[in-house]
Amino acid sequence: MKKLIFLGKILLILLICIFGGSTVMATTQATDNIAKINSPKNPVKLLFIHHSVGGHWLAHEKGGLVNELNKNNYYVNDVTYDWEPAALTNSFVKKIKRKILDKLGKANQGAYGIGDRTDIGHMPEWFLGPYSNLIMASIYTENRETDNYGDRKNSTSSIHLSNPDPSAENQIIMFKSCYPNTLLKGKPDDPAASQPRNLVHSFTAGSDEHTVANAKRVFNDLLSYFGKHPDKFFVIVTPPPRNELPEDGRIARGFSNWLVHDWLKENNYLLNNVMVFDLFNVLTSGHGSKQNDEGEEQGNHHRIWNDNVQHIRQTEKSLLVYPTKEGDNHPSPAGLQKATREFVPLLNYYYNIWSNK
Repeated sequence: MKKLIFLGKILLILLICIFGGSTVMATTQATDNIAKINSPKNPVKLLFIHHSVGGHWLAHEKGGLVNELNKNNYYVNDVTYDWEPAALTNSFVKKIKRKILDKLGKANQGAYGIGDRTDIGHMPEWFLGPYSNLIMASIYTENRETDNYGDRKNSTSSIHLSNPDPSAENQIIMFKSCYPNTLLKGKPDDPAASQPRNLVHSFTAGSDEHTVANAKRVFNDLLSYFGKHPDKFFVIVTPPPRNELPEDGRIARGFSNWLVHDWLKENNYLLNNVMVFDLFNVLTSGHGSKQNDEGEEQGNHHRIWNDNVQHIRQTEKSLLVYPTKEGDNHPSPAGLQKATREFVPLLNYYYNIWSNK
């Protein structure tokens, strides 16, 4: 009987694949040592660069990501709106200069106000641009636990984790662009633009330059920085879905799939210090804004499942299924809690591979 049920499931999947377009998409990667999903033995410092959805994800009363990271021995710092390197204002003269730039309307240039710019088109500013050395040096040494979007400090987590060493650098750098970045123009399978970006000129998610081709080029260029810093572990989180998207999310879905499956392979990137978490896919299945499908076999997931790394899509949906309210693209706590439960074991797995544990 069990064999018949199993064969029936296989037949159903094949029929959907043949007659239902691209509804089912599944990849599994066997873990060579499932013990690698265990949390690090010693506390690890992680810094998350994000905007509002990231803040909601971290918050104790919403996504609870800080709690779960603390539970797994990760101490969390984050940077968001208004952040800029402290070196820009660490003296009286520099503070006066900053006020003058504010008055002149030039407060969001170079490294100033870089925390306001987290779109895909801004990423070269952080990692490759003329001020990137200053920006990233500050990122590595940043030790502020911000509390925008609710209480999300390690010190108030239900599973408290103390700063292991205020003088130690953040080992893990996590970057997430927000939901406007799923408004990509072009076609899902457009190749990366052939010309490198002008690193001084960035572009926003609302601009005509925010295309699949340009976004792919940005990520391809970033690998030159990641490759020069094998001592750091970089986590790329795909931009979350929206309630409404061009072609019902097909373009954004294609780009997220490229990041997960093709980005590193196409560039023959052989280091293991980069991972991608598909937040987009995770938030496109569930049972409404108040009930997620965490732990269920069916649905859209990116997780450790049956001792394998699994990235699976089993529904047609490519839009946000967890709106906080009508017209609001911020995912509800239920969706963000699903993301937390699926992300942290994956982080453990890939981090432990990188750290040779």
